[in-house]
Amino acid sequence: MRNLLVTFFTLMSVVTFAQSKGTISGKIQDKDMGLEPLPFVSIYDSKDNTVGTTSDFDGNYIIKLSPGVHTLVFEFVGYETVKKQVTVKANATQNITIVMSSVADALDAVVLTAVVNKESEAALMEVQKESVVVIESVGAEQLSSQGVSDAAAATTKVTGVSKQQGSSDVYVRGLGDRYNSTTLNGLPLPSNDPSNKNISLDLFSTDVLQNVGISKTFSSSVTGDLGGANINVETKQASTKSNFAIGISTGANSQTTFKDFKNINSANYLGIQTNTDQPITDLQKYSFTGQISPSTSSALPKVGISLNGGRKVRFDNGSSFSYFLVGSFGNSYRFQQGINVGNRTATSQGSNYYDAKEYSYSASKLAMGNFEYSFNSDHKILFNSVFVHSNSQKIQDYYGDTNDNNDVNLVLQTESQDKLLVNQLISKNGFGEYLDLDLGLAYNNVVNDQPDRKKNVVILDDPSGKARFSTGTARENSRYYQNLTENDLVGNIVAKIYLGERGAEDTKGSIGVGYSFRNTKRDFKAWYFDHNALSSSNLFDPNNLSAILNQQALDNGDFDLRTGFGFGRGALDPFTYDGDKMVNSANVNLDYNITDKLFFSLGGRFENITMDVNWKTNLSDDSAQLNNTYILPSLNLKYSLNDENQFRFSASKTYTYPQFKEVAEFVYEGANYTEQGNGDLEPSDNYNLDVKYEFFPENGGLISATVFGKMIKNSINRIELNAASDNAYSYQNTGDAKVLGLEMEYKTTLATFGDDTTEDFSKIKFGANGTYMYTTQDLETRGLFRPTNTTSQLQGASPIIVNGDISYVLNHKDQESMATLVINYQGDKLYSIGTNSGTIGLEDVVQKAITTLDFVAKHQFNKNMSLKVSLKNILNPSIKRVRDLDTPLTNVSYKRGIDLGLSLGYKF
Repeated sequence: MRNLLVTFFTLMSVVTFAQSKGTISGKIQDKDMGLEPLPFVSIYDSKDNTVGTTSDFDGNYIIKLSPGVHTLVFEFVGYETVKKQVTVKANATQNITIVMSSVADALDAVVLTAVVNKESEAALMEVQKESVVVIESVGAEQLSSQGVSDAAAATTKVTGVSKQQGSSDVYVRGLGDRYNSTTLNGLPLPSNDPSNKNISLDLFSTDVLQNVGISKTFSSSVTGDLGGANINVETKQASTKSNFAIGISTGANSQTTFKDFKNINSANYLGIQTNTDQPITDLQKYSFTGQISPSTSSALPKVGISLNGGRKVRFDNGSSFSYFLVGSFGNSYRFQQGINVGNRTATSQGSNYYDAKEYSYSASKLAMGNFEYSFNSDHKILFNSVFVHSNSQKIQDYYGDTNDNNDVNLVLQTESQDKLLVNQLISKNGFGEYLDLDLGLAYNNVVNDQPDRKKNVVILDDPSGKARFSTGTARENSRYYQNLTENDLVGNIVAKIYLGERGAEDTKGSIGVGYSFRNTKRDFKAWYFDHNALSSSNLFDPNNLSAILNQQALDNGDFDLRTGFGFGRGALDPFTYDGDKMVNSANVNLDYNITDKLFFSLGGRFENITMDVNWKTNLSDDSAQLNNTYILPSLNLKYSLNDENQFRFSASKTYTYPQFKEVAEFVYEGANYTEQGNGDLEPSDNYNLDVKYEFFPENGGLISATVFGKMIKNSINRIELNAASDNAYSYQNTGDAKVLGLEMEYKTTLATFGDDTTEDFSKIKFGANGTYMYTTQDLETRGLFRPTNTTSQLQGASPIIVNGDISYVLNHKDQESMATLVINYQGDKLYSIGTNSGTIGLEDVVQKAITTLDFVAKHQFNKNMSLKVSLKNILNPSIKRVRDLDTPLTNVSYKRGIDLGLSLGYKF
């Protein structure tokens, strides 16, 4: 009987305890973002902070409390803390909606756009933790602390990502431009450069960036033309109330500023060139205007100015309207000096420019407007518009010897002007508790002009210092015009059906279906006007070419003018190519919680691509048509051992499509290289596999390790042709490629001094990531491609990439100081694949390893004013490309100098 009573009262007490709890549930909304759900908010009992929970992705929360009066605390970084007193009754459920507002002076304390359009590093880390798809993002907070100036530099802060020195090319896990895709606010972007598939990310300054997200694994919601990563740039949105900010900056380069600098006599200081059309209608009329020879001045410090402001207006009916506007201007000067040598073999050498100087000036203007109207928390419409105007001017002034002559001076003056217009209309809708419907439409326009590119090669072997032309080399003294226009139309519709009520605790997942299309049309025209010198005995001043290349000299017969099509009938016709690419896609995706710990996302994407390219050049008058259909499966798994440890698995199939310029048989001539397309290119198939472990310590930070592998069937590579001229390049399907790699990342706070929940504290933060890759590809003889070797590394893939940064942060009331040291190492990587004509075997060209070191210091004086000082490229390493022989021969070597930057910001 005693044991029975004990058992009875024990069971009663358990039942009584279980029934004594009450439930508080509801949704947390962001007041500043039109009452959108606010995730990752901490909720706890003020008297016992061990009793608590966190709001989910949809802002929903549930917490169970004992009966009685409790004060719940709702906290999130950058937001006003909310305290709510509640009376809990046993076995009763109360639904309470909490609206939180951001702190007026909270800087960069915001969350990823995919959730609530925010920027903080902590919130982005939480999104990375919760997402089933592997995505890594860098937000405005991290970009500011590391002195990042644009989106291209932002990508290099992510594990396994590197950037080509001196260019905008971004490599993800060793895969370059053709293997990546770029989106703006989730919608595709065209390229501003005919040489590339993706837009130059350095066009997007940090003034407009909210965050940059890199998805290294494929899911059915993004394009299948992907082998490396999808890079998504999220633009800033309006904040809680009216605000306005201004920033001014300046900078100097150790080997450029206040030194002699050669300029093209073309666009003005603002980088505006109004006349981009070729002027010749008669080859007997020398209608070119302006001086041919460069002018000389002093390089000024770089200058930047930015203005941005926004406002959100709320209406009595619960709707709201917000806008965010940005305008900016920036320029820069750069001088570099080194060598540029056409080393071919140990015994064969082409041109030897042992004094190679380059002068580069760039100026860019940007205007952006983001507008949003929220009807309520379920329906909103957004319009984003971005206009970028950039102008770059480069003078390559090389002195040395060629195979035919000694004391040769080559001067190439290249101006490139880009205009990019992006217009996006996005609608986001929620219907009831079970359906989301998102629609997007974008129209993009790109104009790329190279007006009056001037190439001159003169011989300086006369004792008087006078110059002369060589005969029979008309292209060496030429003027070139290029006009490219591209129109890009994109549309998509995505529906998500929830398997249960949206945000409910027992909802198992969702089914997503979508359709998208993209139509890209490109029109390209180019004219070469070659000056064929009829005599090599005429001497002239090499610094005044206009005195020898003019109408009088043309009339006198000193030279004749001809084009790429000669000088007869049809000579004034341009080289042309036009491209038309249409992509129709349908996708379906199932996201499902198998258990509380195991979540999977299974997707499939159907894509049909048609691409027509037509060209008429001196090589051929021909066309190429491609028509391919793909079914692309993807699987992403996430298994959470607990709140701190989780594993990820991803497998997918994607493809890589040739680009217009890679297909069109048009020869582009640089200072001492040529590049042409290949009309026989075919797409590649990519098979991708990732396994990742992540550890999120309680005190913040991250430890992760990823093993990844890729198989690329029929890979496309940039190859070196074994031609008579130096550095002749083309594109070719070279065979199958394999990639196997390991990525590791570590982020932590090394030490905290004081209480970081107060206004006075300091801390030391550390982050490091590294990538090791083994890459190999089979090289097969195809067409003009006859490889010297049967295997090689993957082009552009550094076997070792290491990034590290350490920061010291000091907070005192309204003031904050931060100092950050950033280091990057990239190992040797393949620049181009060598070929063999049967008599001469050209080995691969390799870009040598490079280490960069940057220092950034920032001080926030008060709520309004901040100052930032940066010192970049402190080590000033030599950038080298070598022919990969037993004793490597240097082809290119130069230094970029040390950059000093100073910027001042003020927020009103």
